[in-house]
Amino acid sequence: MKKYNQLLIKDNNKKQVYQMIEDMPGTSRTQIAEQMKLSKTTVSALVDELMQEGYVVDEGTMASGRQGRKPNSLTVNSHHNSVIVLNWHKDSLEIALVNSALNITMCREYDMKGAKDALLELGRCFEEFVESQCVNLHVMGVCVIIPGMIDQKHDRIISVVLPAENSGNYKISRLRGLLKGYPLAILNDTACFAYAENAFGNLESESYIYININDGVGAALIHGGRLLGGASGMSTQFGHFSVDRDGAPCPCGNRGCLENQIGELALPKRFREFQVGFEKKQGDKLLFKDLAALVKEGDENAVKLMSAMAEDFAYALCNAVSLFHPEVIIVGGIGRKLGGTFLEMVKERIGRMGFRQFVSDVEVVYTRLGEASVVRGAAKYYINQYFKFHDMDASGLFCG
Repeated sequence: MKKYNQLLIKDNNKKQVYQMIEDMPGTSRTQIAEQMKLSKTTVSALVDELMQEGYVVDEGTMASGRQGRKPNSLTVNSHHNSVIVLNWHKDSLEIALVNSALNITMCREYDMKGAKDALLELGRCFEEFVESQCVNLHVMGVCVIIPGMIDQKHDRIISVVLPAENSGNYKISRLRGLLKGYPLAILNDTACFAYAENAFGNLESESYIYININDGVGAALIHGGRLLGGASGMSTQFGHFSVDRDGAPCPCGNRGCLENQIGELALPKRFREFQVGFEKKQGDKLLFKDLAALVKEGDENAVKLMSAMAEDFAYALCNAVSLFHPEVIIVGGIGRKLGGTFLEMVKERIGRMGFRQFVSDVEVVYTRLGEASVVRGAAKYYINQYFKFHDMDASGLFCG
């Protein structure tokens, strides 16, 4: 038992050393020893192992303000190690390579529209990508980003965004069987966006709520730099918070759900409700940017509609703020296309209707990161939470 505990401690220290090098490229053995409060001998031994295994590179001496011998600069071996990330959308699939320095080095898009069996098609695209792009590359693992919930207990993927199929097709076990050869993590998209803010957003706060407004509405909570409830999407379904208990029924079983009021898929219904006139070609969907353009032109009915959407959104946010008291609310997704006017409307209403002590502390902003951040966030989350340097089972499965 003592030897086993020593191995666990060593593996944990090794992972921390790697993460420090990943987060601070160019750091030295001495700096790591000081940060981790370990001896230089212990750190050097761990770094040497990481180098021998091909995960870390010593780039030679670097400038230093210290007297004596100049320290050596360490970086992760991003040329050799990568994570494959599949970002699954309703009608398309993006497959990207994210190297261990968390940069996207390759991304290909596959058309999924009309696929009779979406999971089978996803597996076929994955095999083609691996055969063409991953030769002589060490794949640390595979991530699949899902616009929905990953319910491992009942072996199912739940999504109102993905194509409606026989529910038996969207089984986690079936997806695991189709993506063979590597450890697999299945992650919720909003959680990956939120984790990316934590890793790449240069935020001063470590406690915030990330709201993802797209066809539907999702949310993820970061507290103290940690993703509460993991990345399965099972810890919160903010889009199904009721903003009107007598509202229209939702497929989830609730009434007046937020995403049926402010999600992009709700726009046709809302345009009719507020008698907003806007011509689109047959088959083209109404978009957030269409509403923003009408508001900018001064269309009165469009302004009333945006105001109503801001009211519903603010009502939901105020309840979230009362529960979690975040320092920042970050709004991402294509909802950003609603523009600055929408954000100002939301801020005004939060200040008017929320619990004063809490809402006075919170800042509401649009994300500064692009859509590709979800892919980098997924890779970062997988490496931090699940990747191990020993005993990594190629058939392993991690949900959220």
